[in-house]
Amino acid sequence: MKKQQFVFHLLVALLLMPAPGCDRDKDDNDAITVIKASGDISTAMNQFRQLLGSTLNTTPGAVGGRREINWDGIPDSLLGKQLPDRFFNPVGNDPALAARQRGLVYAPTPAPGGQFMVSNTRFNNVNSEAAPEFEAFSGDKTFANVNSVLWQIDPEVPGLAQAATIKGFGIVFSDVDEDSSTFIEFFNENRSLGKFFAPKHDAAGNHSFLGVYFKNEKVTSIRVGHEGFLASGEKDVTQGGTHDLVVLDDFLYDEPVKK
Repeated sequence: MKKQQFVFHLLVALLLMPAPGCDRDKDDNDAITVIKASGDISTAMNQFRQLLGSTLNTTPGAVGGRREINWDGIPDSLLGKQLPDRFFNPVGNDPALAARQRGLVYAPTPAPGGQFMVSNTRFNNVNSEAAPEFEAFSGDKTFANVNSVLWQIDPEVPGLAQAATIKGFGIVFSDVDEDSSTFIEFFNENRSLGKFFAPKHDAAGNHSFLGVYFKNEKVTSIRVGHEGFLASGEKDVTQGGTHDLVVLDDFLYDEPVKK
């Protein structure tokens, strides 16, 4: 290879390198973008935010932009208790509901089963053995389905009980210890768009981020899976347990659009 050609290819390779600690993968047609990171995940999250939409929407009726949930707005009266499935998309015209109308509902799958909870004590009241492994990313509250290993997220039009679609979704995980244990699977109706695994955390921090964006697809539901659940009372895999136990923090997704 001529010297000029070598220098050109080297410059291209350097330009395409992801930021430190952040992996950004695309398929051959740029149809799917996967952004993931471990430890210091802030750069990856900001990249995914720009992909979803630079404007953060906080009330119903938005066009374009993105939504975020970080659980810190959950009132203390609901901590450690079953969280209503529609907490982040209540229906009604009460102005007090507007900040919570973010177009997201969740449910165990297959139903029935599963209990969604938010904790500011690392779920010590549910599993005191594993609690020391968990760490919130923003604020001091985290989210988990404490007795199901597979559960579903459905986008809706913010403020309405009306099915919607999105293009991308990302989650901050706490204490992913194995590369192939915790995943997000995306669906367009009954068709799977792919299962993507969260990276294990590194020595720099306890957090992992996974975000996936589909350029040419409509996502109608998302499923989250992990090896074990907190209510089992068992230790985490790094403590001698048999399952990789995790909790979740921030959710990021683009503005839900009516089907």
